[in-house]
Amino acid sequence: MEKLSPFFILCCLLLLSACEQSMILETELDIPQPIDTILPLDVAIFYKKSLREYIYSENNDDRRNWAITIGPSQIAIFDQVLPSMFSNIEVIDNLDEAKYQNYNAIIVPEIKDIQFALPYETKTKVHETWIKYIIRIQGADGEFITDLNLTGYGKSQPNTSIDFLLDEREGLVISTNEAYRDLAAKIIVSFQSDPIIKKWLDAKSK
Repeated sequence: MEKLSPFFILCCLLLLSACEQSMILETELDIPQPIDTILPLDVAIFYKKSLREYIYSENNDDRRNWAITIGPSQIAIFDQVLPSMFSNIEVIDNLDEAKYQNYNAIIVPEIKDIQFALPYETKTKVHETWIKYIIRIQGADGEFITDLNLTGYGKSQPNTSIDFLLDEREGLVISTNEAYRDLAAKIIVSFQSDPIIKKWLDAKSK
């Protein structure tokens, strides 16, 4: 797969009140681009408010007052990968407006879960990130086509030459970035191989 030019986005704002530290995590998206023919479809994408403003929060003895804002990074992922898959794609503000347009399909991504594993928890010296999505595919009239259940996974590599705070920031950046890359590749593959989507595309080509 060819790679799109990388760019920086704001990935996370991590608040560690126990240490009185605030870290802004930036990640460089370097997402694979499909090499097959772009699907000749006019597609709309609808970003729910829950996705745009998604905040991962956790508060326990090990992770005191974590608040990780990842909404903007989710939008950036889909804004980058989907235009490389379809002949035309537009972002819509609400699902009702799609009824008056000649879209072939509407894509509605939703984040279901996110998990982080830190080195002191796993004893592996790596940071790990899992991000689980449900990506709904429906017709412009609201007709359900299918849901894609996809999980992006990424991990960092151990680096003993950096201090604790830098290691936390860099480790989470790397593992989250790798999870995004994994997710993007799975989105591309799913639209090329998912049996329900293939059947739907075959029906539209007749």
